[in-house]
Amino acid sequence: MKQFATQIRTYDWEHAPVSTEKISDLVFEWKFYPRKDIDYRIVSRYAKALKAGSVFPPVKIGLLAGKKIIVDGVHRIRSRQELKLRDVECLTLPFESAATLFAEAIKWNADHGRPFSGDEVRDNINRLKKFKFDVKDIVALTHVPASEIYREMVAPITVLKAPCGKKIYCIPGQPSGRELVQFKNALMLIRDVARAGCIPMDDEFLKQLVKQCRENLGRVLSNA
Repeated sequence: MKQFATQIRTYDWEHAPVSTEKISDLVFEWKFYPRKDIDYRIVSRYAKALKAGSVFPPVKIGLLAGKKIIVDGVHRIRSRQELKLRDVECLTLPFESAATLFAEAIKWNADHGRPFSGDEVRDNINRLKKFKFDVKDIVALTHVPASEIYREMVAPITVLKAPCGKKIYCIPGQPSGRELVQFKNALMLIRDVARAGCIPMDDEFLKQLVKQCRENLGRVLSNA
């Protein structure tokens, strides 16, 4: 599997400049939000707390391509909007890419608030993959074991063509423990058949079958 340079950066929010910004100038984009929805029960609770005099920490804003994008603090901002407040205190830092901004949003949303749901974790993994994050970075950001991430990254062969011309359609998806045993047994059978001379070693069907078995066995088990 191709490896990519780490895209996780360390941002010094403690020393970020504090400013009061107009909420209308801040940009909320779903592609940078690591959750599937906004919890309006939390928004309502925050609004009641604000009305009672509570003080919340500044929200985090990322500067990217001329936009002030919300990195962390969506519910705090929505609660202020519910109370018709126009401004909010912000910590602001520049970001070099959409990938690093999304990674930072995952880090801060994972540290507080409700835990990510299973669907949100899977969605975040897929988005990090599209941003070309290395598996080690995805593990660090999502706290999902590498073996599970490798299972999703393996691109299984879905159609094999036998020497007789018949197409064999493989079941899509990732192998279970039972299927991994079957892959191992299949590799042993292929080896024995090839050694016996029943199938030419350069046969395309044989090579594709071996490739599929090795991908599912090697990449999953070696990174478990």
